Amino acid sequence: MSVTLKLRSEALAQLDAATIAAHAHAQAQPGVVTVRTRMRHRDLLARALVGLRAQVTDDGTSVVAAWEGRRITFGYGPEGVQVAHVDGPGLVPAEAARLVLSVDEAYAAEVQRAVLARLKDRAAQAGMRVESERVNADQSISVTLAATS
Repeated sequence: MSVTLKLRSEALAQLDAATIAAHAHAQAQPGVVTVRTRMRHRDLLARALVGLRAQVTDDGTSVVAAWEGRRITFGYGPEGVQVAHVDGPGLVPAEAARLVLSVDEAYAAEVQRAVLARLKDRAAQAGMRVESERVNADQSISVTLAATS
């Protein structure tokens, strides 16, 4: 079976007042999955998929991940990933949504790592150093910077 899911960014969805009212029902809409990110960076998406042990290919217009009898094709538009086509034997829409959301979670973690690395690089260039770094219960990272001079 095969399922095509339209992906919409949670942040963009919240800009629309009508969507806010329907947000609690968003996951129940057939064929629509609300994701936290727009998965704009193909390299971060590929890293996230590899981290989920997928075999990844990128043909320039879509990124394809295959593993465990499932395949997800992420179709890109100007704002990032817009459609995820999931297929595999015995696939049901709820499983397709769970797979896409697991990729979204892994992608968000890759973005967090990239932002932290960039912060550390820029801090050093600005004459600062990381004084402390802590991973919080919600997986956010708190960083304290101190001036080096």
